[in-house]
Amino acid sequence: MLVNIFLGLLLCGVGLALCYYATQLVGIFGRNARAERNLGGTRIMIILIGFFVVVFGVFVMFGMYKASNPVDSVGSWFVAR
Repeated sequence: MLVNIFLGLLLCGVGLALCYYATQLVGIFGRNARAERNLGGTRIMIILIGFFVVVFGVFVMFGMYKASNPVDSVGSWFVAR
């Protein structure tokens, strides 16, 4: 339980850092042609990745996704309780 909270907070921090430093990351790693063509820019892609990392971190933190075995947690979403 406590491990899930720490792991979720860590993932949320990484996702927020990706969103905050998106411009600097584009300067370091360069532009992505597919993101420029389909998403409107590489910075938008990095921000979207950061957002999904934050959402995944919240899932881990609240136990909606078990870090040990992902198959068990996905199956439990569809079972009526």
